Amino acid sequence: MIQKHGGNIYGYGDILDFSSNINPLGPPESVRAAYLASAETMDRYPDSSCTELRSKLSMHFGLPAENIVCGNGAADLIYRAVHALRPKSALLCRPCFGEYEKALAETECRISEYFLRESEGFILDEDFLITVSKGYDIVILCSPNNPTGRLIPPHILETTAEICRDKGTVLICDECFMGFTGLASTHSLTNFMNDNCIILGAFTKLYAMAGLRLGYMLCGNASTAEKIAGSGQYWSVSSPAQAAGVAALDELDYVERTIELIRREREFLTNELTALGLKVCPSDADFLLFRSETELYDLMLTKGILIRRCDSFRGLDSSYYRIAVKNHKDNSRFIDTLRRCLNG
Repeated sequence: MIQKHGGNIYGYGDILDFSSNINPLGPPESVRAAYLASAETMDRYPDSSCTELRSKLSMHFGLPAENIVCGNGAADLIYRAVHALRPKSALLCRPCFGEYEKALAETECRISEYFLRESEGFILDEDFLITVSKGYDIVILCSPNNPTGRLIPPHILETTAEICRDKGTVLICDECFMGFTGLASTHSLTNFMNDNCIILGAFTKLYAMAGLRLGYMLCGNASTAEKIAGSGQYWSVSSPAQAAGVAALDELDYVERTIELIRREREFLTNELTALGLKVCPSDADFLLFRSETELYDLMLTKGILIRRCDSFRGLDSSYYRIAVKNHKDNSRFIDTLRRCLNG
C-alpha cells in the first residue's frame, strides 16, 4: 500500500508548494541556531530517552515525563503505537490521514470506518458516539482533521474519551495541527485525558521542521508510554531534532504570530475561492479543502504550483483539493493563477 502525501516537490524544479501544510513563517531563528549548534555533538549517539526534550514537553503540557514518548516524526509514532499495542479491531473516521490505515494493516487489524458527511460540514457529531459504543481495541481521531481542517467539538471529544475508557478502548487523537488554531485550551484532548487516551503531536508543521522529523505522544499512563517507547528503533530521534525541539517550545510569541497570520490568510483564501465559485469547507487549520468540477492538479502544475489532489483519501474523490495557507504574497499568486486556470 503506497501512500500519497503532500510535499513531494522533488523532480519538479522551481515550484511553489501548496500541497504540504508547513508554517509559512519558516523555522524560528532559535530553532535554526539550536540545530546548527548540535553539529558539535554529531560524533556521539543521541540520547535514546530524549530526556531534556521530554522534560520540556512535560512542563509545556503539564504531564509527567514518563507519560511522554518522542519519535522520528508523528508517522513514526503511529506505527510504533500500533505495533506495540497490537489492536485486533480499530475505528477510523474518513476521510483521514492514510498512514493510520497502513500502520493498522501491518498488524492485520480489522478496520471499521465512520464517514464524515460533507452535508454536516465534515464535523464529527453525536451519531459517531453510537458507533464508538460498539467497542473497539483502538479508535483514531484527528483534530483538526486532515484533510477537512475541522476541529472535533469538545463535548463529542469528552464523551468519546469517556466511552473509550469504559469500553477499554485506546483513543488516539492526532493533534498535529492543533497549534495553528489557538483553541487548544478548549478543544484539545488534554482537557479530557484518562488512562486510555493518547495524543499525537509533532513539531513538523507548527515550527516548520518537516526535514528534521520530530513527533511526540502524550499518554494517559506511563505503562502505555513505556510500551510505545519500547517499540521500533532504539535511537529514533537525532540530536539535532532534539535540540531544535527544546528550543521550539520556548517560542510562544512565534506561535501567537503564526495563529494570527493563519487566521487572516485563511479568511482571504476562503473568500477568494468562494468568489471563484468553488465550494470551500470551513477550516480551523492551516489548510483548506475545496471542490472544483474543473480538473486543477495538472493545470496548476503547468503554472508552477503544486496542490494536493484528494482522491487518495477514502470518502473523497478527484474533485476535492487541499491547499496550504501560506503568506499573503504566495496566497495572492495562487489565487491569480487559479483564476486564469478556471477562466481558460
